[in-house]
Amino acid sequence: MSRELSTYEAMGGTYTEVDGVLYPNIVVSEEADVWVGKYGLLWMNYMKSNHAERYRHHICMGTLNSKAFEVNEEAYEMLEGIVDQYLARHKPQNLASTMEMWRLREQAKQMAEEVVLSDIVRQYH
Repeated sequence: MSRELSTYEAMGGTYTEVDGVLYPNIVVSEEADVWVGKYGLLWMNYMKSNHAERYRHHICMGTLNSKAFEVNEEAYEMLEGIVDQYLARHKPQNLASTMEMWRLREQAKQMAEEVVLSDIVRQYH
């Protein structure tokens, strides 16, 4: 008598039998070791709150951390580019003034972070 394959088995999963009970062989992937960063964590929270079904899909497929890492990398690249463009257009009047340089850099970072949050982090990926 042959039995019908479960969905888990049809997808390539295997079971281990212990005392007549079948337990699925589940392995935690190495993905858990991926550092996701600030923007990756923000994206994960956004997806969990606003797109729960997609968030669960990433978890089930084991791609949540790698996708969050990609989002983090993309966010930092965009952030750096925007800051550089801002600083190129807004030159300090007094090059010797540390406070003026700090103020310009902070303005650039705040503006860039607003763009990064709206264009990358708070997007459906």
